[in-house]
Amino acid sequence: MLKNRKGIIISLTIATMLTCSACAGNTTQQGDTINTADSAQTLDTNIDIVQSTERTDNTETAISDSTTSDITGQNTDTSTTDSSNVTETELPPYEYPGPELFYSVLYSYLIDELSPYYAAADVSIPCPIIVHVDEEDKDDIKVYGNFWIFNYDLNGDILENTSGGSYPGCIHLKSTDEGYEVTSMEVVEDGSNYTESAKEIFGEYYDAFVETTSDSEQTESIRAQIIANYVAANNLSITAYQDYGWDPVTLPEENIDSFYSTLD
Repeated sequence: MLKNRKGIIISLTIATMLTCSACAGNTTQQGDTINTADSAQTLDTNIDIVQSTERTDNTETAISDSTTSDITGQNTDTSTTDSSNVTETELPPYEYPGPELFYSVLYSYLIDELSPYYAAADVSIPCPIIVHVDEEDKDDIKVYGNFWIFNYDLNGDILENTSGGSYPGCIHLKSTDEGYEVTSMEVVEDGSNYTESAKEIFGEYYDAFVETTSDSEQTESIRAQIIANYVAANNLSITAYQDYGWDPVTLPEENIDSFYSTLD
């Protein structure tokens, strides 16, 4: 069971990690921590789970493409909700509701590439905590941040978190005639190489990254606002979200048209 709110943001310990039957993996019960250690390389837009091994600090799980690239992330799975209490309502898939095409592509990428590595849920909602966006080279736009994915089941008017993961690093995009395209993703290495690889990936933005990862209140604020905007855009009656072992968190008012101008 979680001991504090920061735990759900920096090191989720509510895990029941499920991986696909074609891949190796570890399964734990609620309240357990999944600890893994692997190297992190560049991630292209087609990746598959290949392994899950142990590590000793934050909750992590390695993901790799079908060749040799690995990425790591903090992963949890708490999908043991009593199905008799869950409202039988099909939720619409998450789509970024704001006017910025750039963020629409970024959010879609996180859902498409990360959510399949967890047990199926009613809806997957990304939560990118963006540190910096470098748009100097339109063929290689770099988005530095801590990229979260959360999976939820609907219980009444509450979204209950069943699993999720954190993937700090840099996402590369390029500008195209149609808009934007994600070309690759770099993720900070796990275990003893975490700090070194984070400094290599984030460079001059490393200190800002460290500050961001230690600010659980900011992460929760952004997470709640993203959910609130999803609810408003789809005219849903959802009023709160809830992490396992915690009270529900009431959603704020939507701010779809000004979200990034407010939070960035």
